[in-house]
Amino acid sequence: MLCIGTSGKGSQDERRIYRLTKWLQADIDITYYFIDRSKSKIESAKDIRRVLNQPWDLVYQEGTGIASGANLILASLLRKQPYVVSSGDPIAGFFRTTKGNLIGNLFEIYEHLLYRFSAGFIGWTPYLTGVAMRMGAPKAVTVEGAVASDIFYPYSQERRRAIRQKLGISEDHLVCGVVGSLIWVPRQSYCYGYELGEILQRVKRKDISFLVVGDGDGKERMEKAVPRELRDRIVFTGRLPESEVVEAMNAMDIGFVTLFGEMGKYRLTTKLPEYLACGVPVAMNPTAAFYDYAAQGGWALPEGHPSDREFLDRCAVWLDNLGWQEVNAKKAAAVEVAAKSFDYKVIAPKFRDFIHRLLDLKDSDYIQATQSEITPISQKN
Repeated sequence: MLCIGTSGKGSQDERRIYRLTKWLQADIDITYYFIDRSKSKIESAKDIRRVLNQPWDLVYQEGTGIASGANLILASLLRKQPYVVSSGDPIAGFFRTTKGNLIGNLFEIYEHLLYRFSAGFIGWTPYLTGVAMRMGAPKAVTVEGAVASDIFYPYSQERRRAIRQKLGISEDHLVCGVVGSLIWVPRQSYCYGYELGEILQRVKRKDISFLVVGDGDGKERMEKAVPRELRDRIVFTGRLPESEVVEAMNAMDIGFVTLFGEMGKYRLTTKLPEYLACGVPVAMNPTAAFYDYAAQGGWALPEGHPSDREFLDRCAVWLDNLGWQEVNAKKAAAVEVAAKSFDYKVIAPKFRDFIHRLLDLKDSDYIQATQSEITPISQKN
């Protein structure tokens, strides 16, 4: 069995692949291949083509990158190579939201082909699973984006206070934050976290601060938009290693999760389970995913685009009236929600049973699979 990670080494997809495949039957010979993100798409496509030249009992790909996905489609057509694709995003919806209808419609053709010629689909949400089945995936299962509870968990109050002190945030403030890629999307006039700086300028309460973790070309725009007199109440950390991301989350009282457009209807941000596991309730758009997964451990944001004036005004009013008793109750519920819906012990058995069925395996001792990693093509003589 070949496992492909389209996001490369060190990515969240890599961790997901390793953690899920540990649940597979021990005698399955597993090879791991992670795309080198420093290479061009053309070079990556050539590397994948070489890897797929040999037959595999099954190929499991985490992600829908076209450099690998197009090769899987061809391998299925030419050699009947079975493969499964796992995705947390609607391909066409992502591109229609970020690049426009023309590019989105072209990628919808690719999305149909990728699912139609697969042996099965693994959706990070049941909504994505349904879309894939409608597009022709012969089999499908929902295996949510899980959280590593040994990494993401609530810190003690003393440790949280120390983190806030290091970040320059008042101990008694209500801290709202985001963790993510701050890439400016011109079509939306928005980047992740943009709303926090705008809400800061609208709230009346003084015991509130904002924490923005991540990097991208939208970060500078956000920083410049904050008036000088308010800059001591919003912290921009830039990109952080995972260990420090967990610390930053533990400094928060509320994690903002903004989803919108066709992309937002079907997905769950990968940070949602992590916020919840750290005991950080979420403020999230009222999508189906909010009610299915997060309502007990969070609040539904107002309707509308997160850059709309009315949306921002209503968020400010909500935060001005939010009490600590309600926040603390949601914090306790958040940890329970994470354990119930996003722990690997809950979601990994679904992955295991689905893959075993595709490999036509019977029940056995589900212990750690043998792991080996393919030698990068560039290192071969």
